[in-house]
Amino acid sequence: MSTTRSSLGTLLLMLCLATPALAQEAERRPPITDTLKERWAKTQGGRFAIEVDVLGTSLEERIPGAGVDGGETEVVESSRLGITITAAAQYKLFAGLHLDLEMPFIYGDVSGRHSTDLFGERFSSTGEYTRFLLGNPTVGLHYAGNVLGSLALFGGVSGTFPLHPDPSLGVEVPAVANFPARAYFDAQRVLLGHMAFRARIGTEIRIGKVLYLTHDLAGQIFIPTEDDRSTKTVLEQGNEVEFRPLGSFGLGMRFQAAFPMSSSNSAQLAAEPFVAWEPPVKGSFTRVGALVALDDDLGFGLDQGKVATIRVALGSKW
Repeated sequence: MSTTRSSLGTLLLMLCLATPALAQEAERRPPITDTLKERWAKTQGGRFAIEVDVLGTSLEERIPGAGVDGGETEVVESSRLGITITAAAQYKLFAGLHLDLEMPFIYGDVSGRHSTDLFGERFSSTGEYTRFLLGNPTVGLHYAGNVLGSLALFGGVSGTFPLHPDPSLGVEVPAVANFPARAYFDAQRVLLGHMAFRARIGTEIRIGKVLYLTHDLAGQIFIPTEDDRSTKTVLEQGNEVEFRPLGSFGLGMRFQAAFPMSSSNSAQLAAEPFVAWEPPVKGSFTRVGALVALDDDLGFGLDQGKVATIRVALGSKW
């Protein structure tokens, strides 16, 4: 009997000693909060980025019989430099609903003779123009949520409002220099004299935490703010694959196709190889790529006078 009492006493003593240790261990464990969850889907959570697109082209044209006496060949040179810097943000309101904001800043330096198809409306200019201006601000909403742990869906709408409803030639030429930079994607940022409305849906897929796939489809309509301009429509379809063998570091490729419904150029294809750094939770991210137009009218992008754009995005997510 005494042996039994001694064993019970020893057990109680061990429990008393173990209780504070267990309590301390429980206190040391951090609470599971939203900031500790992985946000692998880019359309979810809060994000802010500065996106920079740089497009530079130069072209030499030889025009027979254009000399002073009509018998010589004149060499006509033209060049353009377009730089668009866009502040883009998404803010989670509640549940899966997010607020989207974009504000582009445009710089254009154009010289010589240029002709650009603005979704079926030919815009031409000659001379030299240099200008820094504000682009068109965009406000939108999108909903993003996970159907499965590795499959996310998103969809939303946005409206773009023109800060230049009746642009002068000196303002519009530098803006048009930036128009082809994304191979007809996101034209609402730089197409002046129009208001735009856009609807977008897509999916994000993660395979084994090393392979990420994105697919999206968007339709956009541009309504002119001047009587002498026409309504324009375009469909945008993009696909991305990114491989992250070393955690946050990724290598990827983007393939996209734009379908201007109001233009004779029925499809514009482009590809963008890129490198990226994206932390799984919160923190800073970076992406650097080169978008190359693949077919007419803007491609092949590495040829003289065609579209090959350097794209850089720097930002943070929380």
